[in-house]
Amino acid sequence: MEAKLHVGDLAYGITEQKHGISLKAGDRVVHPQYGVGHVVKLAEREFEPGVTRQYYEISIPGSTLWVPLGQPTFGLRKLSVKSEIARCRKILGSQPEPLSEDARLRQPELAARLKQGSVTVHCQVVRDLYGFGAHKPLSGTIASFLRVTQDVLCQEWAMVEGITLSEAAVEIGSLLEKSRLTMSVVAA
Repeated sequence: MEAKLHVGDLAYGITEQKHGISLKAGDRVVHPQYGVGHVVKLAEREFEPGVTRQYYEISIPGSTLWVPLGQPTFGLRKLSVKSEIARCRKILGSQPEPLSEDARLRQPELAARLKQGSVTVHCQVVRDLYGFGAHKPLSGTIASFLRVTQDVLCQEWAMVEGITLSEAAVEIGSLLEKSRLTMSVVAA
């Protein structure tokens, strides 16, 4: 299955100042919604009749993303490194930041944060949503949003740390519980 996704503005192999990303074939990447994948190649494609563009072909498990050059990246970034995961452990175990009580504002604000394209921001979003769920059960789209966001984080964590997906999920879950405990200490 091919998914057409406009998340580009990337010059092939050349650092793009506007978005600060440079990709080449073989690079591991993370998309905040679709997860971990790798750049296969740069290719010309015609998704609209008569309009041919250059796209990165990004392979993710079960799908292919076509990322056009000349568009915003929408959170697409290179896979993080171990030192960033070490910072993430501190973030995930720290006290969550409060989120908007207005459901119409909360999810767009969180999605905008993810588009910043940083694993540390990704961890903050997961931590804050998890903490929000401690005082108000999550349901519907916001519960799905947390599930997808946390799943993508687990994929990246497992890949960077060289562990299984389930081991990553257990470690992240443990850190999130530690974060939740900081809330009860503050409330006491």
